[in-house]
Amino acid sequence: MSTFRTARWDTRVAALQLCLSDPSYTDRLATFLTSLGQTVLVAAPGVLEVDLAPGVSARNELGIYLRVWKVLYPDASVHIDSNDEGEAPAA
Repeated sequence: MSTFRTARWDTRVAALQLCLSDPSYTDRLATFLTSLGQTVLVAAPGVLEVDLAPGVSARNELGIYLRVWKVLYPDASVHIDSNDEGEAPAA
């Protein structure tokens, strides 16, 4: 009898909350991030949930997108709330 091991894909995601300073930009930010391939859920006015793959590169990529957002919409700052200690504002 042979034993087979099935390949396992790491499908865990990190759920990050993005909080906008101006809730009127919620749908615009959701559309912006979705157009860049991000998985986004509008949780409430001014609050988005973004699913990221595990690892630093996905988080860095989101950080780049949020810096572009800050240039495009300087009046709508974004704060990342991921339940991490010491998290700094994103944009």
